[in-house]
Amino acid sequence: MFPALGSEEGWGAAFGRELNATDDRANFHLKVRLSRTPRATGDEPARTTRRNVVSGFSRTVAIDRRTLPVVEGKHLEPFRVALEAVAQTIRVSDARRLLKSDRFAHARLAYRDVASATNRMTLIAAVLPGGCISTHTVFCLRTPLSRRAQDFLCGLFNSFVVNYLVRLRVTTHVRTATVERLPIPKHDVAPSAFREIAALARLLSRRREPAALAALNARVAELYRLSAQEFAHVLATFPLVPVEERQRAFKIFTATLR
Repeated sequence: MFPALGSEEGWGAAFGRELNATDDRANFHLKVRLSRTPRATGDEPARTTRRNVVSGFSRTVAIDRRTLPVVEGKHLEPFRVALEAVAQTIRVSDARRLLKSDRFAHARLAYRDVASATNRMTLIAAVLPGGCISTHTVFCLRTPLSRRAQDFLCGLFNSFVVNYLVRLRVTTHVRTATVERLPIPKHDVAPSAFREIAALARLLSRRREPAALAALNARVAELYRLSAQEFAHVLATFPLVPVEERQRAFKIFTATLR
């Protein structure tokens, strides 16, 4: 029905990793509350010195105040990045050197690598805000897309329908090849659905809203032209999701069929 996400006929979307938590760990620093130190001159930036402990070794380092939080897969929830739970940071200069780019300065869609078909949800995605960087347990969008397009894709990634499609192909890792082969509609297929799903995903990134989540799932099922019987089957494959959450989405979906 729809072209593959990564195909030229589709979104042409490609995903990849940023940092590696093992190979790049020497560049990571424990996240601490920084305090300004008196400046020696009016031109010198404020710095702080503290003890850093990473992977069994410690050292005292002077770090620049310009640092980026290092996001791992465990910090991604559906639609949301738990930046407050991040424990490590990296200097902007080190991030730029390792990535050989400044793409960490821009928002980009990301999803968790490690998953399982027996988890509550398998494909867990959120839009990383600019000003953070991720490790190898997160795959990030490398193709330039508008924020609305990324919100739309984020909404689809976290939906029951697309998670169902992913579960047909996944064991313990959601590889880029799997995601890039997913059949994903483009914005011109149903412009109103594109706008609505993107808006709902953006809302869910700011707060948990059960009604909005149900509406998003119903809209995605409608976009994929599922029948009531087919959507009921999809919902039944998510036994760890509360029944009330699934019923709410099904009720909104069936109301659109009348």
